[in-house]
Amino acid sequence: MIRSTFASEVAREVWRAVCEGGADEHVDLASLAAKYIMITTSLALLLAFQRPAVLPRPFAPSPLLRRSPLRVSMVAPMPLPAGSLVALVTPMTESGAVDIPTLRELLQWHKAEGTDGVVILGTTGEASVLSAEERGEVMAAAREEVGGVMPIIVGTGTISTQATIAATKQAKLFGADAALIVTPYYVKPTQGGLLNHFTQIADAVELPIVLYNVPGRTGVDMSIETTVALSRHPMIQGLKDATGDNGRAAPLRAVCGDDFRLYSGEDGMARDYVLQGGDGAISVTANVAPAGVAKVMAAANARDRSAAEAADAPLQALHRDLFCEANPIPVKWALAKMGRMQGGIRSPLAPLGIDFHGRVEAALSNAKLIAGAAGASSSFGWPSRQLLLQGHLFDQGLINQALEIIEKRGGDFEIVSFSATPNDQRTEFNFRRTSSITLKIFGVDGAALDDITARLQSLVDVLESAEGVLTTIPEPAA
Repeated sequence: MIRSTFASEVAREVWRAVCEGGADEHVDLASLAAKYIMITTSLALLLAFQRPAVLPRPFAPSPLLRRSPLRVSMVAPMPLPAGSLVALVTPMTESGAVDIPTLRELLQWHKAEGTDGVVILGTTGEASVLSAEERGEVMAAAREEVGGVMPIIVGTGTISTQATIAATKQAKLFGADAALIVTPYYVKPTQGGLLNHFTQIADAVELPIVLYNVPGRTGVDMSIETTVALSRHPMIQGLKDATGDNGRAAPLRAVCGDDFRLYSGEDGMARDYVLQGGDGAISVTANVAPAGVAKVMAAANARDRSAAEAADAPLQALHRDLFCEANPIPVKWALAKMGRMQGGIRSPLAPLGIDFHGRVEAALSNAKLIAGAAGASSSFGWPSRQLLLQGHLFDQGLINQALEIIEKRGGDFEIVSFSATPNDQRTEFNFRRTSSITLKIFGVDGAALDDITARLQSLVDVLESAEGVLTTIPEPAA
């Protein structure tokens, strides 16, 4: 049984012809047209033989073909920018369908808000769960909305060298200005394997490449030495550094030179990364606060530390709480909360857990992106309470379990004071001495604070060997 329409079959065949044909700058349109006619005719004959009693529907080209991405293949790429580059979400309806009209609105919003570049089809863009045709739709929409105005960087990295080459060539045909290519995940290649992988790709495509090092997701860390070696290739022109090690920025800048772009992939560390020699950030936070992140990056690039810190202060909770669950779960929920898109997300990811709703909402409120809740009194936008926890905090894992309870119940904490007393190793009986910690805990409301406090008390009661004591510290009189 033929399960696809003419449009989807022809689109896939044209896509396959482009990929397998190894098209670089020029596409043999005559050849593709001939193949198009052949496939159309063949499918018509198949349908005629399979369904003799039903006349085939008139052919209607798919949106992918109507937009003809081949027409932009000769446009020269824009240079890689400094500043704020948004790691853009792929908006979806509640049913999970890609929402191209909303994508266009988001792109226009970023253009108006001062975003310096857009990165599509990366981790935040859920590229791994999109079909080839959907990826084409996203690339075509980006080119039509912001092409030539801000650089478009397309995530093309896969576990396979040849598949990555094909995906990068496709991105070039759709008018991408550069490709963001992650280190191969799961297989854990050696440094020599990474060097060979990226060199083969750079030799095969005429599109600027930004390396992407995110060992927390891929299981492999590309060393400074490997990065430096790859930076000498003329098509490898930048790095997204999501290692969490800002100490790499200065040596990479010194060795790779000023023309090699260094982008932070850690929102909470991006300001200091740029102050230490980086060029900007490929930011998740910029999805919800494009103007704010652009302001931080501009100040950091001007080496104005005080201005950068002041601009970044209202975004700190966002940098943290947009990662309370796996990216892009929290940021898609946040955009829906702001009314920018529907809340659709694709399996295996699931919508944001209800325990985290208040946390992300408070971060948005603290950044003045939505109206805040009345009576909020903490730096996170939440009410707070101070607790004193005493006992054998480490011997029985009391402190670890206590902090885990706070986070699992959707709260947060600050350590106000801490005193650790080691056990007495000099005596025959090795007396265990008590330690103490004063915690300032945060909850979305008073009920949440009561819930966390009660669960901490239950932990202390159950873990008798820790000899714990939990005390609520009264608020000072106004």
